[in-house]
Amino acid sequence: MKTRSLAALIAAAASLLVVACGGEAETPTQPTADKNKQAMLDYARCMRENGIDMPDPKFEGGRVTQRIGGPGQQINPDDMRKAEKACAKYQDAIKPPELSDEEAAEFKQAALENARCMRENGVEKFPDPTFDENGGAQIRMSKTMGIDPEDPAFKKAMKACEDKMPGAGTTSAGGGER
Repeated sequence: MKTRSLAALIAAAASLLVVACGGEAETPTQPTADKNKQAMLDYARCMRENGIDMPDPKFEGGRVTQRIGGPGQQINPDDMRKAEKACAKYQDAIKPPELSDEEAAEFKQAALENARCMRENGVEKFPDPTFDENGGAQIRMSKTMGIDPEDPAFKKAMKACEDKMPGAGTTSAGGGER
């Protein structure tokens, strides 16, 4: 089985989470995957060292789940920015796969369809992702926006829409208002 890891960073304002997703690719490279895994572990360690509750990521079958914060925990935005700045070298070391223009367009379309599906399945305020030049996707959401990843309705929508996002990993979030 060929694998790739699409670095999809989801920064939730209330319950921040980072997710890298697994999928299929033409040219898997184990050394790159190992370096990415180490960079993710280093990033989580660095964030903890800089005052942000971030357990080590979980690696399961080519998918990665990263959780930031815990239930009811409030993360100060200034502390988060400071930690992100201090740990940027580790985050920058996480390299997304090289995608053809067609693969990048397919990923973007799937991410937009996933967001639309979430809205159609009861998470009406679920935002469209924004995309970076490397093919990564980012979504910002918070409880103050009316979006709670721990809410049963959110989880039900995620389950209903899981087929819309190829290779999407399991998401898990905690945290309180920021």
